[in-house]
Amino acid sequence: MDSLIALTPVIVGGLLAIVGGFVSTVMIENRRRRTEARNLALAFKGEITALRSHIEERGYAARFQQVIEQMEATRQPFFMPFRIRFSYDSVYQSNVSKVGLLEGSLPELVPTFYTYLHSLMEDLNNIGEGIYADLDLDVLLRIHKDLQRVLVKTTALGEQIIQEVDRLYP
Repeated sequence: MDSLIALTPVIVGGLLAIVGGFVSTVMIENRRRRTEARNLALAFKGEITALRSHIEERGYAARFQQVIEQMEATRQPFFMPFRIRFSYDSVYQSNVSKVGLLEGSLPELVPTFYTYLHSLMEDLNNIGEGIYADLDLDVLLRIHKDLQRVLVKTTALGEQIIQEVDRLYP
C-alpha cells in the first residue's frame, strides 16, 4: 500500500504531462490553422478588391449600358473589342484546394465569385473574338444584358466577400 501511495505522484505527473502535451499540440495546431485561414482570406480579399477596383475604375458596367442603349437605338450590332491577356485569379488558382479552411460562408462564396468571373471572361473573349458576330441582334442584346447583370452580381458578391472577411478576420 505504501508503494502505491508513493507511485501516485509519479502516475499523476505522467498523466498531467500526457494531457499537457496533447492540449498544447491541439492549441498550436488550431492557432496554425487559424493563421493560415486568416492569411488565405486576406489574400482572397486583396485579389477580389483589386478586381472590383479594376472593374469600377474602367466603368465596365456603365460601358455595357451604353452599348446596349446604342444597339437598341440604332438596331445595329456593336462589338466591344475585349481581349483578356492576363490571369486575374492567381490567388484563387494557387489556393483553391485550401478554400475549405475558411470560416463562415466564405468556402461557398469565394468559388462562386470566381465561377462568375470565369463566365464573364469567357463571354468577353467570345465577343472580342467575333464568335457572336453572326447572331441576331435580339440575341446579341440579350447576351450583353446578361453580361451586364452578371458583372453587377459578381461585383456585389465580391463586396459581400470583402465584408465577410473583415467580419471573420478582423
